[in-house]
Amino acid sequence: MGYHTRDMLRTLKIYPALLRAYWQRALVYRATYLVVLVNASFPLVMMAIWIGLAQGGAIQGYGAAGFAAYYLAAILVRRITGCGIVRDIELLVRNGDLSVYLLRPLDVVHFYIARILTARLITIPIVAAPVLIGMLITPGIQLNLTPYNLALFALACAVGLAFEFTAQYAIGGLSFWMTQAHGASAAFTLAESFLGGYIVPLALFPATLQIVLQALPFQSSVALPVEILIGRVTPDAAAARILLCAAWVFAIALGARLIWRAGVRSFSAVGA
Repeated sequence: MGYHTRDMLRTLKIYPALLRAYWQRALVYRATYLVVLVNASFPLVMMAIWIGLAQGGAIQGYGAAGFAAYYLAAILVRRITGCGIVRDIELLVRNGDLSVYLLRPLDVVHFYIARILTARLITIPIVAAPVLIGMLITPGIQLNLTPYNLALFALACAVGLAFEFTAQYAIGGLSFWMTQAHGASAAFTLAESFLGGYIVPLALFPATLQIVLQALPFQSSVALPVEILIGRVTPDAAAARILLCAAWVFAIALGARLIWRAGVRSFSAVGA
């Protein structure tokens, strides 16, 4: 058994304890997760606008019920794929607290992964209940709930979360050289919201731009999982787009690793 394999197995053995620790932390601060419900109101505003416009006829295949399904699903998907770690990383580097993590046998990335995964256990149920109620009471909403399609939906959400996490981890790594990395994070979030389908469904963009957006990883944050759930994309096309987004995640993860390696060397060199 090689060194890397033993190291990976040792890391996996630590994860249950790490997840339990962050679960207890999440329970202590569970009241803050109620803010999630407030933050989810933006898609409802967009939904109301597009439903009003669709009263005169379907827009690019979306009728009133279609827009309702899209934005209600977007609220749920965004709670699954969204995460915010850049500001925490920025403070960790700026205050020198990263030194404590560098002395531990487990890479700091695993602490953030554990925190994000346990947070899903609280935020998803909080949002899922009202979203499901909204879908049940809204007439005309259609979802593709076949087992295979639901498996694709779950996989797309997992890839979307991986994209969000690796991108933010890479941006957070810029804190080794920047004092305002959260500014870059804000720009990323804005681009992701607009190009990833959180503000406007990708189908409403010009055809040429749709092709470009479907080749970028931003779609994994909202558009792709939502389109799968509401049956706007065929299973074969969905699988191909998921694989493309997974390739992007792999490339971004490599980039993040290089940024952090260089950053930690710089951080250690100044005696932090």
